[in-house]
Amino acid sequence: MFYFYIKMVTTYLLTACLGYFLGAFPTGYLVGRLWKGIDIREYGSGRTGGANILRTVGLFPAAITALGDVGKGVVAVLVARALWHNEAAAVVAALAALVGHNWSIFLGWHGGAGIGTTFGGLLILEPVTTLVVAFLGFLVAATSRYVSLGSLAFAFLIPLALLGQRLFFRGSWEHLVYGILAGGIIIFAHRPNIARLLKGTERRIGEPGERRGR
Repeated sequence: MFYFYIKMVTTYLLTACLGYFLGAFPTGYLVGRLWKGIDIREYGSGRTGGANILRTVGLFPAAITALGDVGKGVVAVLVARALWHNEAAAVVAALAALVGHNWSIFLGWHGGAGIGTTFGGLLILEPVTTLVVAFLGFLVAATSRYVSLGSLAFAFLIPLALLGQRLFFRGSWEHLVYGILAGGIIIFAHRPNIARLLKGTERRIGEPGERRGR
């Protein structure tokens, strides 16, 4: 029994480390440096995600950033499943990738807000639900012209959708735990956006990202 618990703890620790370092890969930072020679953390929201890259660098670099961020979540789940054949381990990897993306060791514990990496992990865990909720979040962002509002809608709806699956369709409890924790992390990361939305100072889609401190 002791050996079993040691093996379980070791498995989850290794999975968490793997997921974290995958998520910590500084996609947006590298795109900003290579594409425009800037430190994206000094512009706009200061985040390294696709939304800030879009405002500051452009559409194509933002698409590259978004694909990279989504890919980190996808790879984390696929690798964990391949190594351990355990859905709980896959969820641990996905959560660790999200934490790594938002608080990257390579960027002084800075990063993005977690939408792309969360979407990537959930896309493998719950593909249909993820696409439906992402579409609803996109509609909110498109109609309001606030990316952050669409992101918050995504964060709120994912745990609700997974809870509905668990209650009515015997969905995975591991996936529900991931949805709740990931949604909470995204909302936590969006605290500055929530404050700006309440004040009416949040940038809309199409408005450029200014250098921070000006």
